[in-house]
Amino acid sequence: MYSFMGGGLFCAIVGNILLVVSTATDYWMQYRLSGSFAHQGLWRYCMSGKCYMQTDSIGKLNHKCSHVNVPQQIAYWNATRAFMILSAMSCFAGIIAGILSFAHFSAFERFNRSFAAGIMFFVSTLFVLLAMAIYTGVTVNFLGKRFGDWRFSWSYILGWVALLMTFFAGIFYMCAYRMHECRRVAGPR
Repeated sequence: MYSFMGGGLFCAIVGNILLVVSTATDYWMQYRLSGSFAHQGLWRYCMSGKCYMQTDSIGKLNHKCSHVNVPQQIAYWNATRAFMILSAMSCFAGIIAGILSFAHFSAFERFNRSFAAGIMFFVSTLFVLLAMAIYTGVTVNFLGKRFGDWRFSWSYILGWVALLMTFFAGIFYMCAYRMHECRRVAGPR
C-alpha cells in the first residue's frame, strides 16, 4: 500500500512541476514568420527577440482570419489557461491529500485520503486533457493554417507528459485505496 502511495506521490509531484512549467513557458508552438523564427505560449508570443503579451495578437489575428471573431479567440486562450491552472491546483490538492494519507488520524476514519487523492489526480488529468484538446484543436484548425512552417514545441509536450503523470498518480492512489479496503474487510489475521 505504501509503495503505491509513494509511487503515486512521486508521479504527482513530477506532474505538478510539469504542469506549472508548461503553463508558464512560451514554447507551445514554434513557427517561421517573415523569415525569422517565432514562438508562443499561453501568455506571450516572441518574435525577433522581443516578446509581447498574447492578448496583443488577438486584434491582429482577427484581421487576417476574418472567419474567427475576437470573442472566440479570447475564449480559446482563456479556456486553455483556465484549465491548465485548474489542473495544477487540483494536482496540488491531491498532493496534500496524498501526503496526509500517510498519517492515520482516528478523526478521519470514514474519509479515506488515498481515495480523495486519487480522485483529485483524475480531476487534474481531466482538466489538463481539456486544455490540451482545446489548444490542439484551435492550433491545428486556425493557427496552423495561418503559419505555413509551424510545429508544436516542448512546453506543449510537457503538458501531455504531465497528463500521463497525473493519470498514473491517480491509478497508484486508487490501487493503494483498494489494497487498504481489502485489508480492512479481511481484518487482522
